[in-house]
Amino acid sequence: MLEEVASQVSTNKTNIHILQRLLNDLQKTLFTYCCWGRPLGSTVLWQKHRRTISRINSIASCIEIKKPDDHSYPKLQNLPEECIREILLRLTDHKDLQSSGQAYGVMQHLLGEQRIWRELCKFHFSREQLQHVKESMRDEFKGRPIDWQQVFHKLRRSYGLKEDYAEILQLCRHCRCLFWKSFGHPCISQESEREDEIDKSTLYVPIPPQAFLKFFSL
Repeated sequence: MLEEVASQVSTNKTNIHILQRLLNDLQKTLFTYCCWGRPLGSTVLWQKHRRTISRINSIASCIEIKKPDDHSYPKLQNLPEECIREILLRLTDHKDLQSSGQAYGVMQHLLGEQRIWRELCKFHFSREQLQHVKESMRDEFKGRPIDWQQVFHKLRRSYGLKEDYAEILQLCRHCRCLFWKSFGHPCISQESEREDEIDKSTLYVPIPPQAFLKFFSL
């Protein structure tokens, strides 16, 4: 899995720091399973692991991000304000918004617009959560417009942020198999014959990355 991640990073030239952190964590984890200077378990299996790690390190060491040509066009600074606003509206992490403002003055100016923070609130939180927090902050906004950035941070502290992934693993309640939703799942359990009688919204359980990693914790 990590080798596939390394290949994706090498192709996209993004999130290199995350790949390096995963490799460092992997090296530390392998070291914890050594006894008297030697790894526990099958020697053949550990040799295979070391070869895989060596391949991943080779991929990571060959990744090179090239600086754009000074004469390349258009640059971010050449885009009209409307395009910059649309870029900010597509960011779902408030830390990315704050970093964008620090990087470019126009973005910092646009972050003062209430629409960007209002859309961020709608993306991460339900209508009921929004209504509850707005009611609790009614006295703070009495006589002045709602500060959506302040509302967002109140919601974030109260409910946490929604996890958003392009693809996520699913767990079948029938046969206990993990699968990618986009590939579908031919269930092998006899209970799947009664699938039409079951609420399909409860048939598959989404497994976010944090929950998936807990499967391997000791």
